[in-house]
Amino acid sequence: MRVLPCQHRLLHYEEGYCWLESNLPPKDGLPSLIFHSEDNKHPVRCGGALSQVCPWRSWDEPFPAELVPCPHCKRRHRQGSTSQQMCEAWSSAKSVLKEMRKKRPEGACFFPEGTRELPYPEHTSDLVRRLIWKKMKRAVLRRDRHRCQDCGEEFGRKRRKIFDPTLQQGRGGYSWESLEVHHIIPRSEGGSDHPGNLKTLCPSCHMKYTIQQSTERAADRRNSAAFLQALEESGYVGGYVGDPRD
Repeated sequence: MRVLPCQHRLLHYEEGYCWLESNLPPKDGLPSLIFHSEDNKHPVRCGGALSQVCPWRSWDEPFPAELVPCPHCKRRHRQGSTSQQMCEAWSSAKSVLKEMRKKRPEGACFFPEGTRELPYPEHTSDLVRRLIWKKMKRAVLRRDRHRCQDCGEEFGRKRRKIFDPTLQQGRGGYSWESLEVHHIIPRSEGGSDHPGNLKTLCPSCHMKYTIQQSTERAADRRNSAAFLQALEESGYVGGYVGDPRD
């Protein structure tokens, strides 16, 4: 079956994974995908069959764009294609990683306070940012030598098997865990995927940050609710403040 062009593929005119994103509220700063695997983590391949029946079909490019040389990978891309944008953005991100290694001393390859600076151009599309994030996670793990940057525990390149006493209704059981990449400034607060805003943590240390951030967000919501209640008690109703002389 002939593979039809579709904007949601990485390469529009070749069979590949579909990156059509949902309008549902994003999780971990990344929007979910319309077509995905059972674990909701991986996209599905878009071939001729899916392309023919997809109700979100995109026909923005009726004809293949011109192939142009790429100064980054020395190959050729379709002009304006996602693969061309991907190559440009990842080249920029790699330059940032290299610069960080030169400027920061050994063992301190991130900013303790984090950063909101982007590692790629601002016009980078959401799809390309999602793909860069997958690459950046692997690069940060290698940069930190697969070691937790808080407690110093080493995992190596593989996940490990642990005994979890909370599994199987308290009887306990075994599960797998691996190192995780933490955003120092959360995405929800404007934090970026810049390597200076990322550090490697073990699941236990990462959980501490997650609990702390959740507690802070809950406190902010309580403060906002208290502030709105105080405004209402002071006469703020329906978008205006009532005159106390009325």
